[in-house]
Amino acid sequence: ALESEEFVQRDCPLMLKCFNRLRLKTSDATGFVYNACGSGPVIMSNIFLANALILLAKMDIGCDVEEAEAVCEGKVYGFKPSSLITLIATVTGVLSSFLLPFLGALVDYTKYRHTVGVVSSTTLVVIQAIQIGTVESTWFPMAILQAINGFVYQVVSLCQYSYLPEVQRQVDAKTMTWYTSLFYIVQFGHQALFAVLILGIDLALDLNDVVLGHVNQAANVLITGGYYYLSWHFFTQKEAKNQLKPGDTIYTAGFKQVFRTAKGLYKYYPSTVFLYFVGVLFAESAINSFTTVSITYMNEVVQMSGRNIGILFLIVLVSTIPGSVFGNWLANMTNPLIALEINVVVYIATNFAGFLNITSPEDVMITFLFGVVWGFML
Repeated sequence: ALESEEFVQRDCPLMLKCFNRLRLKTSDATGFVYNACGSGPVIMSNIFLANALILLAKMDIGCDVEEAEAVCEGKVYGFKPSSLITLIATVTGVLSSFLLPFLGALVDYTKYRHTVGVVSSTTLVVIQAIQIGTVESTWFPMAILQAINGFVYQVVSLCQYSYLPEVQRQVDAKTMTWYTSLFYIVQFGHQALFAVLILGIDLALDLNDVVLGHVNQAANVLITGGYYYLSWHFFTQKEAKNQLKPGDTIYTAGFKQVFRTAKGLYKYYPSTVFLYFVGVLFAESAINSFTTVSITYMNEVVQMSGRNIGILFLIVLVSTIPGSVFGNWLANMTNPLIALEINVVVYIATNFAGFLNITSPEDVMITFLFGVVWGFML
């Protein structure tokens, strides 16, 4: 039977009764926080796997991956190894653009929201498990799976955030403010802790980048799989949130809704909300592509190992903490709009300064210093 949106508290699964103390006020809120705990390690695991994929692509065409000054000029499957991660991100983006509106409609207009969440989360973990077998003979199909998994992660996030309005209705405003902060704290916290775990294993066993990718994927399957299992145990099943409009179908409703929303914003708020969303569109695209581009740059230009790239992104994550505190202070001293404008301008200037100064394998320490600034501005 489908459960209502009333104040609901589910028990933990039979084998995990000890987790009963780690619950929020409602099951949906608890499910959301455990989903965030699982998603953080997924993001970090992609960084280690991406570096291994680039390395294996270079090895496949006979490049010397041991010599720091070696230049890899060959192509594999028609593209340079250095282009691999950006191509994966592009395929993920295209899949998301064409399929997420349909899946969003499935979540919004049917009672299968919970089912879509379970299936997408399971699919993500299964692909992560398959990618433990990423070696020189399998790297290309694994790269294809990585592009698919990037899209699957978006579906998991879609289902997760579809519960946020229900959580907001289930608790008071003060509690919701705390929950909103908590959701981000646990996601970024688990992302950082996962990086510490993988780097600790690497330092202890002195692994090469390919084996590090194997260990990274195996650890992620166990950690994310466990958290996702808990999250969908707590997330409750829901009835359809909305009814299809006359003439709409489940296949077209999502695309029409996106068009109607964009049209309405342009018609009624052309110089305010509409322009804000256009700005967010470009800003978010740039920020989200930072990880993709920087991994390629650090691997190709700075010749950083998987260990050093992991350290760099751990520095970035830790630096977001003082950056958030400073951003809150700046917004209170001025206003949120001015604070955002300053942030964007300084972030752009930092990127120009960083990539003009980071030009060779000797610039590893400079890269770590800029990692502090990048995290602070993010």
